[in-house]
Amino acid sequence: MKERRMECGAVAINGCIYVSGGYSYSKGTYLQSIEKYDLVLDTWEIVGTLPSPTRSHGCVCFYCL
Repeated sequence: MKERRMECGAVAINGCIYVSGGYSYSKGTYLQSIEKYDLVLDTWEIVGTLPSPTRSHGCVCFYCL
C-alpha cells in the first residue's frame, strides 16, 4: 500500500483489491484515500478519494448482469 492503514474497508473487483479510508498511524489521522492493488502487476496505486475521512466501514461489490 502507498499508505499503511487500519480500520479500512476493502473489496475485490475484477482481479483487483480496493482499499478505502481507515486510520494512518504514521500520520495520526483518518484517511479518505482509495487505493487499488493489481494482483497481476503486483502494484498499488491511489485511484480516488472519499468525500470525507472514513474508518470502520464496509465495502460491497454489486454485479448486475
